[in-house]
Amino acid sequence: MNRALSLLTCLLPCLAMAELRTPSDQELQRAIREGAVRPFNEVMKQARTLPGELLRVDLQEDQGRWIYELKMLDRTQNVIKVGYRADTLRMIYLRGHHLEYLFDTPAQPDTP
Repeated sequence: MNRALSLLTCLLPCLAMAELRTPSDQELQRAIREGAVRPFNEVMKQARTLPGELLRVDLQEDQGRWIYELKMLDRTQNVIKVGYRADTLRMIYLRGHHLEYLFDTPAQPDTP
């Protein structure tokens, strides 16, 4: 049992890394030329349409599909992850806690 647990502990980081990988510069240039990845400035244009502060943008390949992942802070300081297909810039996931705050408008104080 202990041997199996220690083996699993060693393999988990490898399994996690196998899912998503960061491309080399040559792979990225080829993907852009072939239309599999939209240019970075187009992703930034999409990011400006989202409410919140952009923290980071990653581009990774997942089983032959390129994905832009944006990390953002919403107005209540929750970290939100937004995934876009890199070829179409179509949103494919939105992850985080209290996502309802992302689209709710803040309550306005009563003014006399």
